[in-house]
This record gives sequence, structure tokens and C-alpha cells, in this order.
Amino acid sequence: MPRLSKSNIVGIFTVVLASSIALHSYLTESPSSLILEKDGTLLRVSEKKADSTTGSLSFLQATPIGATGVEQQKDKKATILINKNETLMTIFTNLGFDRKHATHAISELKKVYNPRALKERQELSIEYTMGNGEKSAQLKSLNFKTTAGNSIELKYEKDQFIAQKFELKLIKALRKVEGNINSSFYSAALKQGVPASIVKEAISALSYDINWQHDPKSGDEFKILFEVFEDEDGNVIKTGDLKFAGFAPQGNWKRIYAFKTSSGSGFYNDKGESVIKSLLATPLDPTKMRITSRFGRRTHPILGYSKLHKGIDFGAPTGTPVSSAGDGVVLKAGWNGAYGNYVLVKHNNQYSTAYAHLSKINVKVGQKVRQRQNIGAVGATGRSTGPHLHYEVISNGQQVNPLSIKQLPAVRLNKKEMAQFQDIKTMCDKDLCEAVPMLQLVSAPTQVAVG
Repeated sequence: MPRLSKSNIVGIFTVVLASSIALHSYLTESPSSLILEKDGTLLRVSEKKADSTTGSLSFLQATPIGATGVEQQKDKKATILINKNETLMTIFTNLGFDRKHATHAISELKKVYNPRALKERQELSIEYTMGNGEKSAQLKSLNFKTTAGNSIELKYEKDQFIAQKFELKLIKALRKVEGNINSSFYSAALKQGVPASIVKEAISALSYDINWQHDPKSGDEFKILFEVFEDEDGNVIKTGDLKFAGFAPQGNWKRIYAFKTSSGSGFYNDKGESVIKSLLATPLDPTKMRITSRFGRRTHPILGYSKLHKGIDFGAPTGTPVSSAGDGVVLKAGWNGAYGNYVLVKHNNQYSTAYAHLSKINVKVGQKVRQRQNIGAVGATGRSTGPHLHYEVISNGQQVNPLSIKQLPAVRLNKKEMAQFQDIKTMCDKDLCEAVPMLQLVSAPTQVAVG
């Protein structure tokens, strides 16, 4: 290899130095003209500098073309289920809306719908622009369906909110559930997706023949058939009427069918007899009570000696509504010594019922009451160790065990009504076989993480 002369070395050094000066001039004099393509996105280099040590290029910040130096706000869609005690305001603020923007949105929504009517597990579809360091999030649209059969839409366009309400086209359909209870009929039906209102109606209609605190056992079968109203996509918007309910405590089936006569709607057993009989087995909502003491001799919890307990005690929270066990007239309503606040209702020449330790009395002496009418509230007045209802059934002036009472025969349908009822019963039994099962929701709609 030939050796370079001193003059050649100087020439080469001069060329390299000139090239370096030219490159440095290009890099420092045109900082905004370089375009970088990364992952298929064209990026403009907003700042760059030459590393004086290595001579390499360092990019300080790269943003999408058309964007400024701050991070772009992104659009996002979310389906949100309202939690217990949650409001639209808390949902909006958790998504990053400032209170002024959220208040403006809610104020406009109120023109077509009251946000306070939103219920737990109400599904909301929200599209919004996410916030960044300089701007808060902003609503683009809000959509949801109401149990009244309407679709509500709220949009943010041209710096203003527009709220609209549309009537949905609803289709009536039947849904059924079949299963076995574990802890209770109520919880088992709820787990299968039956609305609470339908379950409570079934319990109420069956309560003339079933003592819900005594009869049910784990494994007992039940069936329910009821109406729903769906939108065109098959989503259940609201619940209709209970059509049938059946429960088999220890294998003994009790069935009730909805039927309408000239005197009104009601429930009838499979013999065509009205389920309404002389007295209710329990004067409290069965889902909110428990039997704490039965009829018979016991050691009194306060007096300490054996004494005949002349009724049944139902433990329940203070304020739980107490219903009249049957139609009748109020004979007593006021303070009655150890009974505390006390109501006595006469139902006929044989039977009366008494309700003691009430925290509140809602009737007056001489007032006529209807079966299931609210006459007071559970309390702990008088000689009581805690909130409960002491319930007595009095037959010909003597307290008797409420669980041993033989109910009076129910009113039967006439010949014409019986023929109509049999048709309804046959159709209902067929629907129980053919109706779509009301499946429990396996997974909830995708929710956005907020907060």
C-alpha cells in the first residue's frame, strides 16, 4: 500500500472539515423541514440538535402531522352501568369532564328526561373526547333507553348540547324461569334474571297458601312466566305482567294463574279458585322478615319465666311496613301496655288480628281497612328486646296459632268464567313449555375505567 505524502494528508483533512461544516449548517438552519415516518405515521420533527460528542441526531419531541406541541385529545366510546347511589354528575366528573361542562349537559338533558329517574344498572352509551394536560374531557354523545319505552339522546355539536327523546317500537314477549331454590325463593328467582317486582308479586299471590318462613326448603322447585317488552334488537326495555307462578315446597305444587273477570284482575289456582282467602299467612313482606319466636309456651326473654306466647314474632328492621291480614274494621289503635303501640282489626264474626310493638300507627279506631293495606310499621315499643312485630290471630275471643288456621274456601268462578279460565290455563301451560328462558346475564357490558 503506497504511503501518503504530507500534502495529500492535508488535502484530505480539508475536504472532511468542509463536509462537516456543511452538514452542521444544514442541520441547524432548517430544523422544521425533516419528516420522519414511524410505524406508518408521518411525523414532523419539532426540535432536534446535533450531539456535540458523537455527532449523532437526538429527537426531543415528535408529534403527528397537523398536531401542535401538546398531546392530541382522543375520542373514546364506553358502555357504563350505573352503580348504586351513583349519579350522572359523578359519572361525568369521573370521566374527566369539568363541572361546568357536566352541569350544562345535565341541564339540557332535563328538558326531555329527569336524570334522577336513572336506576341502578341502567346502561349508558357514552362517546367523549378524552382530556389531556390542558383540556378537560368533553361529551360528544350520550344514549340510553328508558323503562317507559323511550330512547334518549344527548349530543354536543357546535358548542351546544341538543337533547332528544324518541319513542321505541316495543314488542311484547314471554319469558320463563325454572329452577330450584337454595337459600330462598326470592334470591333464586333474582339470580335467574327475574325482575324484583315480578318475584314480589309471585310471593304475594302465593302467600295465601305458603308460609314463606316455614314451608320452603333447599331444593324445592319453582316456575315463573311473565311478560317483557323488547326493542327491535331484542333488548328487554321493561317488564310486563306476571302470568304464572308455581312453587313446590317439599314437592307439593302450588300454582297461580293471572285471570281477568268482570270485577277485575286477579290470581286463581289450578281449580279456578281465587287465591284471596280470609287471612294472610304473614302480614310483612316475606323478603324482609324472619320468625324469631313461635306460638306456644316459652321462657319469656324479659320476665325470665315460662309463659304462653300467644302469637308469632317476626323480626324485621324498624319502619318495615305492616299490612292488615284481611279486610276488616279497626277496633283498637294506640298504646296498649306491654304491647306498646297496638292495632286490633276485626275481620268477621269469628276472626280478629292484632299487631303489637309498632313504631308507627297509620289507622284510626272505626276505620275500614282492606287486605294488604298499610296499617303501621315495625318497632320496639312496649315490652320488647328489639324491633319486631308480634302478630296474633284471635278466634272467638281466644288467641290461636296463626299457622294452624284453616282458611275459608275461596270464591270460585262461575260456569262461563271457568270455561274462559280453562282456556287461559291451557295456553299458559303451553307457553311455559315454549317461552324463551330468561337467562341470567353472564357478563356485563364493557365498562370504561374511571376515577
